[in-house]
Amino acid sequence: MSETVGVIGLGAMGGPMAANLVRAGFEVAGYDVDPGRAQQPGVHACTSVSELCGRAAVVVSIVRTLPQTEEVVAEVETAARPRSVLVVMSTISPSAMSAIAERLRGRQVEVLDAPVSGGVAGAEAGTLAIMAGGSPAVLDRVRPFLDVFGPNLFHVGERPGDAQAVKLANQMMLAVNMLGVHEALRLAASYGMPPERVLPVVAKGTGASWVGENWETVRGWWEGHPSGGALDIIYKDLRTILGDAAERQLSYPVAALAFNLLREVW
Repeated sequence: MSETVGVIGLGAMGGPMAANLVRAGFEVAGYDVDPGRAQQPGVHACTSVSELCGRAAVVVSIVRTLPQTEEVVAEVETAARPRSVLVVMSTISPSAMSAIAERLRGRQVEVLDAPVSGGVAGAEAGTLAIMAGGSPAVLDRVRPFLDVFGPNLFHVGERPGDAQAVKLANQMMLAVNMLGVHEALRLAASYGMPPERVLPVVAKGTGASWVGENWETVRGWWEGHPSGGALDIIYKDLRTILGDAAERQLSYPVAALAFNLLREVW
């Protein structure tokens, strides 16, 4: 392989993504704030982002939050070689993504905006859906790596931030749909109809949805509500949506209701 890829953030998502790159035959360098996570077979464990940037001209960042992403960007800004590429696969606001790209442009570092959908199961199986925002030339350069992460790669726009807009739209639809399915099942239960009788029928009708078809998985997101789990990620993304809306003087009343109701219901 012509280029080494570096993966920053080797947790529940980044860990299996790095492992899939190794299995696909790529040279992989890894860094995580928890050094133990970087100790993966076939992954060269780096002790800092700077070391990783010295080894890899393509750097994938898959940390959880915007502050963590900004910490990565600050180190990449000082350590990355010219013509390096930073692929941001975390979910952050489109405006923050645009600002990151502008900031790194001065260091001659290209940025691809590439959030994912499919969760931990998709990361492990290599079946993630990837939304990409950035120049076609940059996407072509990193496509061999992204194809390992999942078969559904969508180039949604040429500006970093375009893909974040699509990902946040996905998260808004997911959150609203979760509440709709939950409430509909309450309605059915009030008439003595359990989910196992309702959901197979709905799956063949106009109420069909990913949430309904994967209800046992979705229900597991809030049973016990493990810290840092999927529900926390949905809260984070809804908070991003609503915060960005306030800055842009926009109103998303259904998303705001979903944010408040999710906390009340679960």
